[in-house]
Amino acid sequence: MNALRRLSVPLSIALIALAGCAMRPAGEDAERRSAAEAGRPFTDTIVLPILPENPKPEEYLRFAFIRNADLHARYWEWRSAIERIPQDSSFPNVALPFSVMFDNQHMSLWDRTTLGLSNDPMSDIPFPTKLSTAGREALEEARAAGLRFEAAKFLLQDKVLSACDDLALLAESLRIQQENADLLRLMVRLAATRTQTGAGAQEELLKAQTALDLAVNGLENLKSQVAPAAAKLNALLGRPADAPVPLPAVLPAIRPLPVPDADLIRLGSERSPELQALAREVRGREEALALAKQAYIPDFGLSFSITGSIAQTLGGMLVLPTRLQAIRAGIEEARANLQAAAAARTQYERDLAAGFVLNLYLLRNDDRQIKLFQETILPRARQMIELAQNSYSTGSLPFSDLVEAERELLNARLVAAQLLVERDKALLSIESWSAVDAEAMGPRAASPAPEGMK
Repeated sequence: MNALRRLSVPLSIALIALAGCAMRPAGEDAERRSAAEAGRPFTDTIVLPILPENPKPEEYLRFAFIRNADLHARYWEWRSAIERIPQDSSFPNVALPFSVMFDNQHMSLWDRTTLGLSNDPMSDIPFPTKLSTAGREALEEARAAGLRFEAAKFLLQDKVLSACDDLALLAESLRIQQENADLLRLMVRLAATRTQTGAGAQEELLKAQTALDLAVNGLENLKSQVAPAAAKLNALLGRPADAPVPLPAVLPAIRPLPVPDADLIRLGSERSPELQALAREVRGREEALALAKQAYIPDFGLSFSITGSIAQTLGGMLVLPTRLQAIRAGIEEARANLQAAAAARTQYERDLAAGFVLNLYLLRNDDRQIKLFQETILPRARQMIELAQNSYSTGSLPFSDLVEAERELLNARLVAAQLLVERDKALLSIESWSAVDAEAMGPRAASPAPEGMK
């Protein structure tokens, strides 16, 4: 009995201390610091940047990084995953049972009162290695969530800058279509004059008027696309859908990609946040498999009680793993989840390489075509206009042919603008998948849009 009394106090202290402990994994503090640093725009009071009258794409991007709700969601999912670590790696609560006996004996209240101390009856005390393994699994899941937050930032960059590209192309298309409509108005006036003087047929006037009507209709169609394109960008910026978005005055600059294709694919595989997140999930599934195998290790329970000055009781319980089929099934389930995660990572790596190949093909092919338009098609179209103007001045070329030559130049400018935007979108996709800005791959040497594409 004396030995039991001597054990009671240390046991009580041990139970209480155990409840406040957790088998926290190494790396949790570093993950928390990373989340705190990355989350300052979402947790601190930050003054929103003021967008100028004609914002540049990078100014839109800074605004979106602070206001975009989807990016906020990815961040708080990361924080939520971090808070799973202490929950999964902590020991169960301590229970304090008590009871009072009512009888006819003349016993003091103290001698009729039983006080106890034990682990939570609904939770056994797991072997410490189980908690440490569960903590490491939760840490890997938190790291995966942090990497997906990084991936979301680059995906947002892709979406915002692509929306800016769409607006720039729309603005250029509007300018070109307006010039085309102006030229067709000249043709209509010329055809009307020729018809009135008898030098031209009515058919020529009707043809010119139809071409003008179609051009004006195309111009109105382009104007109708401005509001939806602006609303799409505003949604990414966290602004009202009808907030003003001015059309860009110039096309995006041609940004170089100073890395060989093979090196770029390798770099993308090394830096892809989503690929790294999948790798973290694989490690988490490995910890889950290790935890499932530890189900063969018995759990236990401890209790201590005192009934006044009459009795002191020390108890323990060993929970034997008798559900062998369930344990084996749990292990096989964890192994299957591990195989599924590994297969998902392998497939994503293949898709990543295929995506790089596709976007690199588009980019290199657009480079070739842009060079063709810059060095051959556009100069030739301007030369044709000069020749047509000379011929018209001597009376050897009808005015309608001169106007047609100018329309050919406008069409070439439109195709060149489309190629430029398509190239920039392919580069944005490469940057999003690899989490590397093109400017960080080599010296900054962005050149302006080729002459004639502005």
